[in-house]
Amino acid sequence: MGSSVEFPNKHPSSHMKRLFNTLLLSLLVLCTQAQNARDVLDATAARMTNSGCIRAEFKATQFRGTTPESETSGTMLLYGRKFQMQTKDIITWFDGKTQWSMMPGADEVNVTEPNEEELAAMNPSALIYIYKKGYKYYLKKSSLRGKATYEVRLVAKNKDTAFSEIYVDCEQSTYTPLCFRAKKDGNWMRLSILSFETNQPTHESDYTFPARDYPLVEVIDLR
Repeated sequence: MGSSVEFPNKHPSSHMKRLFNTLLLSLLVLCTQAQNARDVLDATAARMTNSGCIRAEFKATQFRGTTPESETSGTMLLYGRKFQMQTKDIITWFDGKTQWSMMPGADEVNVTEPNEEELAAMNPSALIYIYKKGYKYYLKKSSLRGKATYEVRLVAKNKDTAFSEIYVDCEQSTYTPLCFRAKKDGNWMRLSILSFETNQPTHESDYTFPARDYPLVEVIDLR
């Protein structure tokens, strides 16, 4: 009889099985993490949109890379996509389409129609909705200012996306937003929410420029 012929083993080796199982488990963990991160962002967005008018105190910091460059603080009213923001340097009104910006003591107010990127730099309500398109999600539990938090990291899928990275920190117990961080062109911006009061009294006029209160201010339409 001739020598027997050995055929390759058609069944995967135990090493290959372990590798396959490890890769499958890693994929499942990443999918679960992304889903959980999306759930946290959905809950945080709902917290902001279902709370009526929100009055918040904030501190905004601009960075050159990761080095703080400028900082300001103030208050804002948030009502859906509408907001009014006041700092010592500027007062801004936004009615969902048109924005008025005026420096206290100045004799002019600028009128614009900001895009989503420009809105996201000022309004956390706009920033938080960016997550619905073009980002991968990562979630971890953390703490901030003595509170247990969820930290969601968003990484842009496309290099042309306005913000390459975004971090959203919210309380675990209530999904109240505490901090937003966003990276653009290598530079970071941070918006820290220091107080968050819901269902505040408000009126539509809070989000448009009160021309009658500033009769001597020139309106400069930049639209």
